[in-house]
Amino acid sequence: MPATLLSVNGSLRSLYKRASVEETRSTGYKQVEIGRPLMIRYLYFSLAHKTAERRNEVMISTFLKTTESKEVAAETVNFLDNKAAFGPDGRFRIEDFGAARYGHPLCFYTRSYMGESIYLTTRIMELDKVDPQVMKAVQGGIRTVASLPFFAEFLPYAAGAAVGVSLFQKLLDLFNKDDSIVEGHHLDLHFGLRNVRCLQSGRLVCVPGKEEPEILEQGEYTLSVDNRLVDVNKGKEYDEGSYFVIQVDARPCRRYEDFDYLAGAAELLRMTNRSAEPVEYVPALVEVFKGYNDIMAIHEIEDLALDMDDEHAREKVKAMFRSMSPAARRLYKDRVIALLGPAS
Repeated sequence: MPATLLSVNGSLRSLYKRASVEETRSTGYKQVEIGRPLMIRYLYFSLAHKTAERRNEVMISTFLKTTESKEVAAETVNFLDNKAAFGPDGRFRIEDFGAARYGHPLCFYTRSYMGESIYLTTRIMELDKVDPQVMKAVQGGIRTVASLPFFAEFLPYAAGAAVGVSLFQKLLDLFNKDDSIVEGHHLDLHFGLRNVRCLQSGRLVCVPGKEEPEILEQGEYTLSVDNRLVDVNKGKEYDEGSYFVIQVDARPCRRYEDFDYLAGAAELLRMTNRSAEPVEYVPALVEVFKGYNDIMAIHEIEDLALDMDDEHAREKVKAMFRSMSPAARRLYKDRVIALLGPAS
């Protein structure tokens, strides 16, 4: 199993052990709790290429789901650079996503976490010999949703107005033809369960190609304040392969709140026949999902209505209510107060 380790102020430990409230936690991080916001984002990539190539069309994407299902999650495009320059040491590093190329560090955000397990896969690949017109359409299409990561499912429709029929099919097929720079890194995080990797706030170091004991038992590595995996004895950055750093925190971030709806809309898009007009389809689908999300939350709250003597059920009702759109919360507020009591 590829190594994924929790950093607590630079000290690495297994995610199978929960950093308790009594124990010193990573400075400044909020503990993950039901009803709190939850954010997962990338902080840093250090990628080692297996060949001597110096320039590549590099794409990093993420699959993330919180549902207990076998279906593949929607794919989020987190980074795209068609002129990624690997240095003399064979490495390409991403620390600041910047504005000159497409990139966004966000993997997941919810206004109100409800205790679900998080299933995350990171893919790091090069898009080999992509048609220049397709790449131009990709770069144009992914800017449609500014300030948030772009979902691959949206791409053909967002870019559809700018491409012809022949390119449209190439856009649909693009992400199925890739050459992985790093083997896909899988990470399952669970809340409130034993003998599994615990979802908890802090920085997570992901090291594909290494087993957890190889990193922990040597006791030679620490995570620096600037997110570098450092060999303490040698005083230099880890150089045996690729690695990346993920941040988990329970702080609210209003500019990310639409991500919930975009993720839901992308999932719905996967289940449709995709027959609507490209230009109108994406924004319309996002609006539909806002309503769909509210309806599903109400159904779940009502399913828990007879369990209000159970504190866990009460916390889930509060979390689901907070996840609803402001308009739906105003309409449904009296019902939730009746279930929980005025003091809640």
